[in-house]
Amino acid sequence: MSLVASLPGRPLTDGEVASLNRADSVELAVAVESDTDSEAADANAAADGAEGLLLATDAWVKGLDFLGGAWEVVESVEIEDEADRYEALRACEDAVRANRAE
Repeated sequence: MSLVASLPGRPLTDGEVASLNRADSVELAVAVESDTDSEAADANAAADGAEGLLLATDAWVKGLDFLGGAWEVVESVEIEDEADRYEALRACEDAVRANRAE
C-alpha cells in the first residue's frame, strides 16, 4: 500500500501531520496553508484540518491536495541531494496552491 493510499479520506489534523513526521516512510510532512485570508476562510468553512500536504523523502517530494473525498498527488519532484529539496518543496507547494485556485 502506498503512503498516499494509506491517508484517511478526509483532511488531516495537526496531530496526524505531526505523526507523519515521526513515520519511517517520510522525512518531512508539512501542511500547506492558504495564501490569503479569504482562502483560509473558505478552507476553514469547508472542513477542519490540512487539505494540502507536502511529503518528502530523501528521493522525492510530493504535493498532495484533498479533493472530492480523496488525496491526489498534484506534483512530484525527484531529488538527488539535500540541496534540491528546497526547490522541490517550493515547486510542490506552488502546485498545490495552483490546484486549489482552479
